[in-house]
Amino acid sequence: MHILITGGAGFVGSELAVRLTEKNHSVVVMDNLVRRGSESNLERLARHGVTFLHGDVRNPEDFDNLPSGIEFLIDVSAQPSVVSGYTNPVFDITNNSLGVIRVLEFARRHRCPMVFFSTNRVYLIDRLLELPRREAATRIEWDPVAWNSLPPETRPRGFDPVHGVSEEFAVDGGQRSIYGLSKLIADASCQEYARAFDMPLVINRFGVIAGTGQFAKLDQGWVVWWAIAHYFKLPLKYIGWNGKQVRDVLFLEDVCSLVELQIGQISRFRGDIFNLGGGAANSLSLREGTALLEGKLGHRTGITVEESVRKGDLPIYFTDNRKGTKHLNWQPVVTLDQGFDKILAWIRANEDVLRKRYTG
Repeated sequence: MHILITGGAGFVGSELAVRLTEKNHSVVVMDNLVRRGSESNLERLARHGVTFLHGDVRNPEDFDNLPSGIEFLIDVSAQPSVVSGYTNPVFDITNNSLGVIRVLEFARRHRCPMVFFSTNRVYLIDRLLELPRREAATRIEWDPVAWNSLPPETRPRGFDPVHGVSEEFAVDGGQRSIYGLSKLIADASCQEYARAFDMPLVINRFGVIAGTGQFAKLDQGWVVWWAIAHYFKLPLKYIGWNGKQVRDVLFLEDVCSLVELQIGQISRFRGDIFNLGGGAANSLSLREGTALLEGKLGHRTGITVEESVRKGDLPIYFTDNRKGTKHLNWQPVVTLDQGFDKILAWIRANEDVLRKRYTG
């Protein structure tokens, strides 16, 4: 199959491109290379026979430069930082919303089935903050006792404290961050195009994705950043909730296996939505991440604490994957322990390059 990956020189897109090429697909990557580190993936892409086109999804003329015969489209293009949207909202909305409309138009005109990478940030922050929670020794937890004491008619749809947040959680009537807004516009556009034009299309609302090859920083790829900072003993800070805020982690290998399944089943979908993440089993707090890394590295890292909470942040989130398991026969297989071992092995193998990048 002839596959186009937009945003394909980045962390996720480049791994997908290589993996699909190894499965005998012909892959074209289009990327504007504005994200730091993307350019370093070009040599690897070329080595695996991936065709690279320097282009921007916001520019319709860049699509005219693509080779003919594209049969499938995977859209990974995005500005991924939650924080930066508050300083430049137009940039987020232009990149993450208008760009997706251009991608959808290409897919519509060429009748390309499509996989779209959305985010759990489309869900309302204020509604998530209302969910009952409690503080444990190393993490914030959702409180099942308080939840079960609520009258059933008052419980928000799309949530339970054991499995987490599902596709039915609220997206209307509250705040989600500028980044979340930009992705919701794109997400809703994909749903509308799929139904209006009978387009085979699936929408993946991912949580935290981590893995080797990610040139991370605090607001983009915190899991790998946490590992890099501990490895090189860089200064770290818990910002809000005393480091007990919790996220679930989905490792790159599981993302790739998911997309391969969806490519094979795409004719079944018309704008179907899946919440996809590491789930409760792959959830951890910053404090737990620190303990795990200190145990693997054999040294302690000095960490300061800032009590103020960053705008748009959450004390706890993990993903209810059950729809993906039911309809795709998919679930994460890479554990936290395995995932961190692979990340640390990658850091060791690239120590000189990473030291220069992160310590100067």
